[in-house]
Order: sequence, then C-alpha cells, then structure tokens
Amino acid sequence: MSQLVFELSGEHDTLPRSEVIACIEASGWNYQIKYSYDQVLVVETDADPGILARRLALTHNILELIFIAPSDPDMILKEAETGELGLKYGQSFVVRVSRVKNYGGISASFERKLGAAIWHRGYPVSLDNPDVIFRAIVTEGVCIFGRRLAEVDRPGFEERAPLKKPFFLPGVLMPRISRAVVNLTRIREGWMLDPFSGTGGTLVEAGLISPGIHVVGCDIQKKMVYGTRKNLRHYQTTYDVIWQDSLRMGIRDDSVDAMVTDFPYGQSTPIAAESAGAFYTGALREMFRVLKPGCRAVVVSKEPMEKLLTDAGFTVIETHRQRIHKSLTRNFAVITKS
Repeated sequence: MSQLVFELSGEHDTLPRSEVIACIEASGWNYQIKYSYDQVLVVETDADPGILARRLALTHNILELIFIAPSDPDMILKEAETGELGLKYGQSFVVRVSRVKNYGGISASFERKLGAAIWHRGYPVSLDNPDVIFRAIVTEGVCIFGRRLAEVDRPGFEERAPLKKPFFLPGVLMPRISRAVVNLTRIREGWMLDPFSGTGGTLVEAGLISPGIHVVGCDIQKKMVYGTRKNLRHYQTTYDVIWQDSLRMGIRDDSVDAMVTDFPYGQSTPIAAESAGAFYTGALREMFRVLKPGCRAVVVSKEPMEKLLTDAGFTVIETHRQRIHKSLTRNFAVITKS
C-alpha cells in the first residue's frame, strides 16, 4: 500500500474527489482516505497510479507522498534538507510549487529556494529532462510534498471539445465533466446506456475508457442518432445507437451495467409525453427497468430530482451541483438499483 496524493482540479468543489474514489473502487483496489484538503486528496491504496491517470478527468497529477509539513517556508525547507526523498545517486530532479487559491505565505521565489535545498544535498537539477519531478502543493495551512508518478492527459480532453467533434450542438456537457460522471458509475466493462444520448459526448468518453465497455445510445430525434453515430465512429468506440422513444425502449429488463444521461431540458428538445412530469416519471421507470440490480447510474438534470428518483425505486447515493450561469444549474445524482 502506498500513500498517493491526488492533485485535484478546481473545476468543481466535490466531483473531483468523488471521481477519484469511484475509479479506485471500479478496479476493486483497497484504499483508505488519509487526508482531504482543498484540491488535494491523500489516499493509502494499492491502486496503480498509471491506470488511474488514464481514466481520471478532474485530477492534474498523482504523486507519491513524501512529507506533509506546515505551510511555513522555513519548515518546508527543513523537511527538504533532512527528509528521505527517495532520490538515487546521480538522479536529476526539478521542483514545482503550486499554491491552491490564496493559501499559505509562499512567495514566487520559494520554488527556487526549495530546489536549492535539494541541490545542496548533491543531486543535480534538470529543468528540461529530470529523472524525478517533485511537486509541493500548498493548501489549507499545509504543504504536501511528493514525487510525481503520473500526469492526467487533460489536453486530450480539450481535443475532444464539442466544437472539435464531427457533430456538434451547443449546451452539452464538456468532455472532462462527461468523463467524470461516467467514472462515477464505476463501470469497468459491460454495457453502458445513455437513453437521451444527444450528440453522444458521454458515450464517447465511456468508450475511450476501455474497449470492454460497449456503449449504447438512444434518441427520439433522427438527426441526433446520425450525429451520435458519426461521433462514436470518429473515436472508434464499440457502440450501438438506436432511434427510439426512450420512454418505451426495446431493451431487455436488467440488462444494462451502467447508465449516464443528461436529461433534456425541454426548451428545444421534443419530449414524447403529455407533460414534463409524465416524461420524467416514464423515463425513470424505463431506466429502472433496464438497469441491472446493484449497478449505478448518474442522472444530470436542471432541477434536483431526488424525490422522483426515489419514487422510481432508485437509491440516491450522492449528489453534486454545478452552476453554469444564472439560469442554469446542473444537478448530478449518483443512483443505484437496490
């Protein structure tokens, strides 16, 4: 078991932490949360950091913890001068300091001083091609110092931005959020359904996690079905896309291993129901029917849906909120079919 430090993104207050735990649990690794700070999570685990980095979206780096010190510059330098750093003779290094928000009294010159403290111990510095990258993260009165083991390919998500996909419509989830909510289902392999697939953004992210995940999309609009197929074909995922009313899906009972969907908001999206209430009730009834018992789904909606979800038979495990602008707040509910 190692103590891994997850340097979380500041895109959301709660989703990054939940995503880390979900990805560890998805592979069945053991873990214990040791410390949780603003944008930093320290976990004792037997998880493989390389595998986690290829799956995570809302994390920047995964480090091996070396020490935690008060955020006083002198105390940090003392730890760097005397502590066990795990460097071998002749290994080169570089130090990068990151300050979360406005925590700590760390100046711009501190990175250089911290590097000098290690250099004085006889280890060479390499700014361009170091053998070891150390990161010092200052947050909530502490400095967390670690050796970088893996880096999340966040630019890769930017390359899959909605405007860069073959088929695009505005107002969809961004790829990093799509990947995070897929991860919250803890799917590792099997069938993942999006009953309101739209442009297929969540399906793309699910399919890129593993070739063992077969994604299935449904939509009542023919143009969405064609657009989703185009996007999934472009990213070479294993998929099926069905043109059908998601209130009456041609999918067997208890056959889906995970679900993620961003519910239509109704302004420009047709819904095949007499009212919004009937639409949500019918959709959730179908989602409950096709999901395997014990498996998880994530529902994204404009309004909180906990009451509707529990009335449909689901158990709500956790919820998150994301304010997009003054007229739109996204609500994320992680649910299971007990």
